[in-house]
Amino acid sequence: MFGMLTRACFCFCLLFAVTLGFKSFQHKIPNGDSVPHPCKPNYLWHGVGHENELGGGSRNPFGRDFDAAGKTWTVELCRKDSDGDGRTNGEELGDPNCIWRENAIPDKNAFSHPGVCEPYDSDLCRSKNTWVQCQKEEFKCDAIDSPDVKNVTIRYPVTSVPSQETTYFCMTFELPQDGDYQMIATKPVIDNEYVMHHILLYGCGESVTKADTVPSSCGMGLSDCQTVIGAWAVGANGECSHKDVGFRIGQNGFKYVMMQFHWNNYERRSDYNDSSGMTLYYTPNRRPNDAGIMIIGQTFLEIPPRKEHVETTSVCTADDTRMILQGPVYVTRAFNHMHYLGREQYIDLYRNGAKVATLTNEPDYSYDRPRFIEYAESIQIFPGDEIRTRCVFKSTTKSVTTFQGDATSDEMCFGFLTVHPLSNARSLQCSSWKNASMVSLFQSSDDCDWRVFGNASHPDMAPLYQGVYMHCRPLGQCLEECKEAVKRFRSHPCMTGTRGEYIMWNAGNVRTFEALSFYSKVRSCDLEILREQLLTQTTNGDDTNVGARVLPKLSALLVAAFLALFL
Repeated sequence: MFGMLTRACFCFCLLFAVTLGFKSFQHKIPNGDSVPHPCKPNYLWHGVGHENELGGGSRNPFGRDFDAAGKTWTVELCRKDSDGDGRTNGEELGDPNCIWRENAIPDKNAFSHPGVCEPYDSDLCRSKNTWVQCQKEEFKCDAIDSPDVKNVTIRYPVTSVPSQETTYFCMTFELPQDGDYQMIATKPVIDNEYVMHHILLYGCGESVTKADTVPSSCGMGLSDCQTVIGAWAVGANGECSHKDVGFRIGQNGFKYVMMQFHWNNYERRSDYNDSSGMTLYYTPNRRPNDAGIMIIGQTFLEIPPRKEHVETTSVCTADDTRMILQGPVYVTRAFNHMHYLGREQYIDLYRNGAKVATLTNEPDYSYDRPRFIEYAESIQIFPGDEIRTRCVFKSTTKSVTTFQGDATSDEMCFGFLTVHPLSNARSLQCSSWKNASMVSLFQSSDDCDWRVFGNASHPDMAPLYQGVYMHCRPLGQCLEECKEAVKRFRSHPCMTGTRGEYIMWNAGNVRTFEALSFYSKVRSCDLEILREQLLTQTTNGDDTNVGARVLPKLSALLVAAFLALFL
């Protein structure tokens, strides 16, 4: 196993050797780590001063001028037009007034590449850009060339992309049901690369019995389609399954799939359309194992601005793997996922407290160049093992805190593991929220049945929900009857402890007016309830360090109340 891992790591070291050489210079120019690629939308040009977009080798015109300036951002370098396209280097890098200094935050985002004449294929620039490589790597998967392999392409109809930065749309498709198949590869069909961020393909349960005719807004997904069986992200050219696994579709597998798009319309344009999709390759000559994709990582991120190094961790605990696995599973592939602040990501497997395998090791992570790590010998995960994820972010170009979220301007810290046999997995979700296990948080118990708690019309829940609806006013005065209704609602076991903290945190991320209105009512008496708790503690003589315990909470609530009034 470790010999195989060494070979995989050696291949990646060749890539790292190319990129590590220029990283130390990125902070010496404004937006040095976020310069857009001139001809690949959603890509970055990581080696800004080099002809090789990853860095190293021959310098481009800006690189030569940067070297002549002593590898320092000077007013003269800022005002120069290195690539001859009519814009100064400062304009292209987000410092049009040439006032940026090292470790400061630029006035604007990088507009274009200072070393590449743009538009790169215009009459002015075409002869200057003969060295620019715009071709993308072709998808290679020998298995799809076999005569027994069939394919089907599923695509959205031409659909108007909403004029907002982040949108999730979903559409359900029927799969071939004339046989018992395994899907062994997927290839993206990207129609509008200016907005496509990622695609997820979910297998649907037996309750889904028909396909959609048009896509629709779906937030983060559909409850009846939960098993990830395919994915695409910017920089990837397709997925080719390990020789021993496939994803079961057809008569004895998934009959319907939901294809979820994440559109990232950074410019918020109203004239974009998209008709992207996927080509699925499948075969009746099934491989030994049916596979699924396990998702691990951290769902709570709060990255402060202007930081060189911010680290977050997540653990799929031993108790978690005992709950979600009913037998050992084997990992054949893994890949990391963060956004543009992501710099490093590692996933390690622990058994009885000792590390037994490295699943991913990316000390030089790049959002627009995802690395799919394949294992020649599958790595085994047993019930009782721990899977630890560590993500490192750099926020030196940010002036505000970055949170976990869907947009590329937000952040993520997830790992995706292709595992088999699927029959040994009760669930394929094993993420964390802060230090809490999401598996444990949402494990129904005698005192907290989530199906009951989430049903406002259930006989046990209706009085609690109705009490808040009837007696509370969002952002209004805390009425006495509201305070009592909120106390009753929050005394429910699903609303206590870490579970309650998570629900109230997540309430700030929901997208429906009804949910936002309800939970704003729940929050309307926070200050009054906290004041009562403080008085009770003081009356009972438990006033030791009361100020130290309560004042931070009180300050946070006052800030939240102030923001709620004006936002």
